[in-house]
Amino acid sequence: MNEQTIRIGFIGAGDICRVRHLPGLAALNNVEVVAVCNRSRSSAERIAADFDIPEIVEDWKSLIHRPDLDAVFIGTWPYMHAEMSIACLQAGKHCFCQARMCMNLAEAKQMAETASACPELVNMI
Repeated sequence: MNEQTIRIGFIGAGDICRVRHLPGLAALNNVEVVAVCNRSRSSAERIAADFDIPEIVEDWKSLIHRPDLDAVFIGTWPYMHAEMSIACLQAGKHCFCQARMCMNLAEAKQMAETASACPELVNMI
């Protein structure tokens, strides 16, 4: 069994992330949430304090390019999901995107095409 720690960053941390995703990940062995980026620095600071997240990142694009992250959780508004999911995959990060996947069929196709071009990565919707 692989004992490697999976290091995760969060972009957006609304109610579902705070109630389900962050507590669920905290309960897992070998998983560490290491950074959070939210709409405002003050809200990111509250989330970081509540969930023992060591770093706050003010720009989501900076977060996805961190070399110390294995995966990114996207918990933003749906209109942002396609751009962020595609950028995560292009940055070499596994990606979990909270439902709703995206805004329309064209965005869904772009997401699927990008995921197909990165078979070594997981893109979970």
